[in-house]
Amino acid sequence: MRTRSLLLPGPAALAALVLTVRLGMSPLKNFDLFFHLAGGQFVLKNGFTRIDPFSVTGTAGWVPHEWGFGVLCVALVRWLGAAGPALLVAGLVALNLMLLWTVLERAASGRRGLLAVATLAALLVVYAPTWPQERPYHLGHLLFTLAVLAIQSWRAGNDRILWVFPFLGAVWANVHGSWLLGPALLGATAVGQALDEGTPESRRRSLRAIGFSVAAFLMAGLGPDGLNIYLYPLHHSLLPSTQTIVEWRPLNLDLASSWAYLALGGAACFAVGQARVRKVAILLPTFVLGLAAIKVQRHAPFAAVLLALALLEHVALSRDTAVATDAPVGAWKRFWSRFDGLTAGWNDKASGGLWPTLALLGLVLIHAQSPLPFEQGVKRSVIPIPVFEALRKHPPGKVLNPFVIGGPISFFAGADYKVFIDSRNDPFPMSVHEDYDKLVWGEPGWEEALTRYDPDYLLWDIENPGNILLDNLKVLGGWREEARDGNYVLWIRERTTATGHP
Repeated sequence: MRTRSLLLPGPAALAALVLTVRLGMSPLKNFDLFFHLAGGQFVLKNGFTRIDPFSVTGTAGWVPHEWGFGVLCVALVRWLGAAGPALLVAGLVALNLMLLWTVLERAASGRRGLLAVATLAALLVVYAPTWPQERPYHLGHLLFTLAVLAIQSWRAGNDRILWVFPFLGAVWANVHGSWLLGPALLGATAVGQALDEGTPESRRRSLRAIGFSVAAFLMAGLGPDGLNIYLYPLHHSLLPSTQTIVEWRPLNLDLASSWAYLALGGAACFAVGQARVRKVAILLPTFVLGLAAIKVQRHAPFAAVLLALALLEHVALSRDTAVATDAPVGAWKRFWSRFDGLTAGWNDKASGGLWPTLALLGLVLIHAQSPLPFEQGVKRSVIPIPVFEALRKHPPGKVLNPFVIGGPISFFAGADYKVFIDSRNDPFPMSVHEDYDKLVWGEPGWEEALTRYDPDYLLWDIENPGNILLDNLKVLGGWREEARDGNYVLWIRERTTATGHP
């Protein structure tokens, strides 16, 4: 039976297998990955610094709170070539998916029927926009799921599991900015658990859990950012420039993922309303994070997990407290019950975690034997490598660039080529963001912004609105085109000597 369980794939294992192969074989394409690689290289070579090493405009200082992801990606690139970051993402996504299925099973009291599968499917839709992106929030998603698993174990009576949280806090704060969710989730659940049970023993257990929540929070300060990490999440969320980032805007109803999130929320509200017993331990953190996700869509994957738990847990409570009745059962209910039973029976016999594991190991072995050169593993229609190669042939200097391409410049050309801005966002004061907008849109004051930065090179997008600056500079004069690839061009500034000759 155990061999059959390992070989027979369940729904989570099937999805994990597909995602492992697809993501593990995808070319690198996310702009943010490259500033994490640049940061990882810099940390390994020079250690940590509060001074931004990649620009002269990042006067707010460098906060490398996600340095762990960058260093890990650099190590994997050295071992597996360009496939390293893609395989890391594939592994993180697959593991998170398998653990989410375990979380849902526990919330449903072991009943893995149609409702559990549908809930998993809704979670997959919510997570789907994040999968193609090689970014550190995959680590944040996985660590959040681990925190949920640990809290489920604590609610079931395992107090020793609380020792996980200080170590979780220390690791989480050095790989992704969502680290504050761990202590907050534990603290909110502990308060809710005390309200649910109301006994002296439950209050003692909750106070102990709150203490570990505080310990997890404090352990975050052991990273290179020190005490600065405590205020960073609040500081970043309040920056005016943060409000312009798409993922920090309210829930986008043009996306299927947003509707899946709202569907989970609606189903959870219905289940809670129908339940005869309501658990504050899950409802309190779900309510807070659920509202936060509507305001900031980046939080939706985290909040969706809690909504799924609230849904399944209260359905299980309703089922356990249901009153038997002799009323006749309709044809639709009989069909649902039979199909639900078949689904539950399949899931009870299926595990299948072996298959995504073998797929990932196979891809790792292939690339370990023959690492793919980095330039060959990048999506060339997105990342203009010939332009970076042309830039490296010239002396280091200041580069005027669109913010998305800043990280790739720092990685492919090197930190000596100082970018004007990149998608780290927070190192740059608001005046730099305002100057950037003037340059992009040709607003009044763009020439003064150009003079203030005084760039040596222009690496720019030729598509609208990029063509606005290019047209303005053609009129202004003093630039020549050096290289072009795809949607990007490299221009060199033609400076004159004291005698007036170029």
